[in-house]
Amino acid sequence: MKKLLLLMFAASCCNGILHAQVAAVKNEGSTKEVVAKLQSLSTDRIIEKAYLHFDKPYYSPGDTIYFKAYVTAGERHELSKISGVLHVDLISKSDSVMQTLMLQLKNGLAWGDFALPGYISKGNYRIRAYTQWMQNAGNTYVFDKTIPVNGKSIAPVYAAKATSTKADVQFFPEGGTFVAALPAKIAFKAVGSNGMGIYVKGIVVDNNNVEVGKFTSAHLGMGQIFITPEDGKTYRAKVTYPDGSMNVVQLPIPEAKGISLNVNNSDLAKLSIDINANKAYYLENKNKEVNVVVYSAGIVKTVKTVLDNQVIGFDLPKKDLANGIAQITLFSDNGVPLSERLVFIQNPADINFTINSDKLTYSSHNKAHITLNAKLASADKASVGNFSVAVVDESNVQTNEDQESSILSDLLLTSELRGYVEQPGYYFNNVNTDTRNNLDILMLTQGYRRFEWKQLLNEAPATIANKSEVGLDIKGILVSNAGKPVPNEKISLMLASTMQSMNAVTDANGRFSFPDLDFADKTSFLLNIENKSIRNKAKFLLDKAGAGLPVSAGNSPERQMDVKLPDYTGTYAEAPNADLNKVRKLKVVNIKDKVTYRSSSLGGAGNADQVIFRKDILAAPSLSQGLVGIARNIDFIQGKAYIRNNAVFSGKSVIQEPMMVVVDGAITQNGNIDSYLPTDIDNIEILKGANASAYGLGAGAGVIVINTRMGGTNDEVISKEMSPGILSISPKGFYVARQFYSPVYEATKKWPEEDRTTIYWKPNLVTNDAGNAMFDYFNDGPGQYRVIVEGIDNAGNIGRVVYKYTVK
Repeated sequence: MKKLLLLMFAASCCNGILHAQVAAVKNEGSTKEVVAKLQSLSTDRIIEKAYLHFDKPYYSPGDTIYFKAYVTAGERHELSKISGVLHVDLISKSDSVMQTLMLQLKNGLAWGDFALPGYISKGNYRIRAYTQWMQNAGNTYVFDKTIPVNGKSIAPVYAAKATSTKADVQFFPEGGTFVAALPAKIAFKAVGSNGMGIYVKGIVVDNNNVEVGKFTSAHLGMGQIFITPEDGKTYRAKVTYPDGSMNVVQLPIPEAKGISLNVNNSDLAKLSIDINANKAYYLENKNKEVNVVVYSAGIVKTVKTVLDNQVIGFDLPKKDLANGIAQITLFSDNGVPLSERLVFIQNPADINFTINSDKLTYSSHNKAHITLNAKLASADKASVGNFSVAVVDESNVQTNEDQESSILSDLLLTSELRGYVEQPGYYFNNVNTDTRNNLDILMLTQGYRRFEWKQLLNEAPATIANKSEVGLDIKGILVSNAGKPVPNEKISLMLASTMQSMNAVTDANGRFSFPDLDFADKTSFLLNIENKSIRNKAKFLLDKAGAGLPVSAGNSPERQMDVKLPDYTGTYAEAPNADLNKVRKLKVVNIKDKVTYRSSSLGGAGNADQVIFRKDILAAPSLSQGLVGIARNIDFIQGKAYIRNNAVFSGKSVIQEPMMVVVDGAITQNGNIDSYLPTDIDNIEILKGANASAYGLGAGAGVIVINTRMGGTNDEVISKEMSPGILSISPKGFYVARQFYSPVYEATKKWPEEDRTTIYWKPNLVTNDAGNAMFDYFNDGPGQYRVIVEGIDNAGNIGRVVYKYTVK
């Protein structure tokens, strides 16, 4: 007979622990230890997560990738005040860092952008974001997203090769236990050789080949089957794949004696939990204490009882649990975890949005006025917070809402699960019975593992290896000309633009530090030895920037697949002040497979007449002056490059033609290379004669290919000694985001279509005390427009809304 416990969470339980007691409990110490260890996760081991909201799902060459960063602390997703620095990397198809930004976090918020080169090749790139504090958990909470680029490829893009020709099918008993004579829910997941879920069907038979059940995948290769195993029998699944082939997969061997945890999550208002013990286990453990511990968003709740029946059941109201993954664990009387089950709590959204436009249908280039109101779902109260808004023309930027990730799917789901979650948006876009059931199966097949019980209960808390970064540091050592440390000397750091200064004293090892500074990138400082008597006898050695987080291989199935994107026109890179209409698009050619340095040349790396690297020109006041004497047989006149003795005749005149300039793959009309700073250059390729011919007739005077610096590990401090004891430095500082350009149209004038794909981007949309915000922009041409607003309010409530309208 089933023993039923009807439990309600008391509002007066300020410690968040529920005691449902039907008999005297015995091992109070074990339960208290478990609760204490869990609570330490939310106090001693606070986690940070990062989420980036992008202006659109994919890009073309020359596009700017705009993004808003939200960094949360703790498991209730409150905006973090732990870190003041966010590192954001743009990572290439070959898993190398192309560009790195350092963003200043203010109350967990920042925004930035990456300008893609004008001739970047097609493929899947990545953007990752992390704080130094996050690295205490390894790569677990590092934000890492695939960014497809619909490039005009100058080399073919091939689909990733399958790592295996066979599909993989795994079976997962609920709670991790498969016990004889107990009804069992077994979830399964079938994954194809490309890492994506595939449809399968089949039957389960016992060791006598007697069929005991049938199964069919319900969603993305996942499904479930119900079996009551018999003692002494074994079971196997006969799986049929879409191509008709078959395979046999062994199921776990049933335990002769055991206990299981079963959870029904189908009810919108409650969780129904059953503890089932088979006869052998019950007789051996009768009247012993068992405990259920629920861990949800940093809150611990416990249910205590004794095993005086083979079946014990109770309900937990969902309203007392936060949205997201909850971990339910069954413990024995001595604190040993017996069974564990994950559930996803999908209560109504934290924030209710009301969004409206002043018109339902607009004409091209009409001004749109959008109003937004945000209220808390749990109370009739305004949601005051910081949001970001992107408006795209869906006619040009087509999206699959099921595949699309969002602030909800990322913070609540994918960041908390092992492995790749296919189509995360499916579980949030149109919540219904099917999506909830399939989400529950996902919980059964992909485990959440912020901690392992054995490690948590038996080991001392790990030391904090990485401290949080509040600001930027300028550090180094003062040494004598002979290289020995100079201790106890006063030095000053002066801001060159305002002459404001601060002081520090070198320690016994000659080291000095100016910590937690706030300055923009390319800011100039002066380091000064205050003691004039030693200025000729000492010098500064500045610390090099750290190498950053190592880049792991991008091995998610989504990243490895060939991108098939709708084609739209991107904006090609150009020199400053160049006429965009005069920028020439390059022809498609094949690249020789030889890469020894980063190159945007049509011939590829290794095919230039000369390559000049950053270190050779770094200290030069201008790019042309830096190349004088280094670039062989080339003269520089007013910033333009000319190959010596390369004059051409035009009528009776002799004309000296400047070399063609190509910047990051795009031919520019502005031949003045001094438009670019030496500090912004990675390398320069000089092409002459046959090597320049790939660029056509206009390359007869040769080609200079400028490959601009795109971050990575070589973010050294730029320095120059002004006089003995005084050093001018330009350390890498906080990136200042560019403002999104939103054109203003006159109603009386007929304007051509601009083919803008991102119509509007605003990273800092703030709701007022009434929860209201508004914004205006001009539409482009005809299409279906999509407005996406996401963000977090001041209390850590997460929200997202999508609104659509038509432009004719």
